Amino acid sequence: MSLVSDKQFQQCQRLLFISPVALGDFLYLKTFLIALKQRYPHIELDIWLDDNRCNSDSWRLSRSKILQQWMETEGCFTRSYGCTDSVESRKAQIEQAKGQQYDLIICHSVSKSQQYSEIARTISPNAFIVSSLPKRSAWGLFDKILYRHSDRVFSLNANELASNHHITDRYENIFSHITGLQLAKSELMPELVVPKNVEPITDAWLTEQFDDLSKQGPLIFLNHLSTNAKKDWHLSQLFELIERIAKDDVNYRFVINVTKENYQQVSSSTKEFVQSSKLQVAVFTVQEHFFELPSLIARADFVITVDTAILHFAFAAKKPLLSMMRQKKPYWAPPASPSSHVLYATEGKGHISDISVDTVYQQYAKMTKAN
Repeated sequence: MSLVSDKQFQQCQRLLFISPVALGDFLYLKTFLIALKQRYPHIELDIWLDDNRCNSDSWRLSRSKILQQWMETEGCFTRSYGCTDSVESRKAQIEQAKGQQYDLIICHSVSKSQQYSEIARTISPNAFIVSSLPKRSAWGLFDKILYRHSDRVFSLNANELASNHHITDRYENIFSHITGLQLAKSELMPELVVPKNVEPITDAWLTEQFDDLSKQGPLIFLNHLSTNAKKDWHLSQLFELIERIAKDDVNYRFVINVTKENYQQVSSSTKEFVQSSKLQVAVFTVQEHFFELPSLIARADFVITVDTAILHFAFAAKKPLLSMMRQKKPYWAPPASPSSHVLYATEGKGHISDISVDTVYQQYAKMTKAN
């Protein structure tokens, strides 16, 4: 029996899902949230994204805005609460949420579970609250104290899953136990549909960047940066890889994806590289709307990326994909296939930058020759 009963869902008017999701998380989570909304269409389903950092870091505020744009496009979420930049703005957002008088609140996070449990109870004193925990400490002996603000708690038991399970299997297990939602294996993998009105934006950008019609070779989408230095590849490595690939065809077009925070620096270095190499390389960052990114990925002939949301978007778009990952949390890796391969950082300190350019190029060459 699920922790939240069908009767509770039937009687629920508003449900708040609290989770400080990143872009990759949401790509997989939305499958289950949308399925829940479809089962109970009368429920207003809202999402709380705030990660409780209460700072003005531009990368987190920008990511939050992008996520909210995406959620609005999906059409099944009534409200979203983004990341706040101060304690005062977080308090104001909590007060705003209080006005909705939520009947059910589901909290899901890898960390700060206690904080979200308390925030949930502050938002709605009368809600039925379930907290999904990353793991139970001391066999759950202190759950009643630590999560006293929640009515029920759930902790994933990884032993219930296959050794080679994917992140979708984890989410399926969590949602099944908490909500009773049952999805077929074929329904777990994500979809990312680009709105038609974004496509002309992509066309215009590509035309501006690669205006020589005689040099319209394959388009390679590259991403070397993440939010963690241990998961970054060096820009010098990326330039070396571009030169290796371009030896096969000088008409190749390369797009380097960056966030707005890194745009100026990478653009400056890339300009110098283009001047010396005479290759077609452009730097991309989202300007107005989130879907500019997946729209461009959908146009690519091949994607090479470190462990960020880019690899998940490329996987959802069914693009040939070569990704670089650390050997932590392998369930985030895309399922292996002839068109998808993961290179794990096994040398040195196990950082992504320890993966050599030659290793990446040889795998790329193997995959493209196979096709």
